[in-house]
Amino acid sequence: MENYDIIITSKAQSDLSECVSFALNASKEAAIKLANNIYDSIESLSVFPERNPIFNMPKPFPFTIRKNIVDKRYIVLYAIENNQVVVYRIIDSRRQFNYLV
Repeated sequence: MENYDIIITSKAQSDLSECVSFALNASKEAAIKLANNIYDSIESLSVFPERNPIFNMPKPFPFTIRKNIVDKRYIVLYAIENNQVVVYRIIDSRRQFNYLV
């Protein structure tokens, strides 16, 4: 079974920081748990990243974007490019996000 390299774009890293900062308002433990869950979910994409559904982008995009749901609230948007999984965005689904993608 092929393993894919994971690349997290700077925009996705910024998104993650924003999500964790928001969770920090609830508690430090909640923020740490969220960060770990998102990182674990992203790392799991190194094996069989095709398992998640395609995300219908509101705007044309040159790659097929897939979505991985984390903790029922967060959407990891990524593309499979050659032997890499590129994470483009990490979005809190409770927010209006069409303008983000």
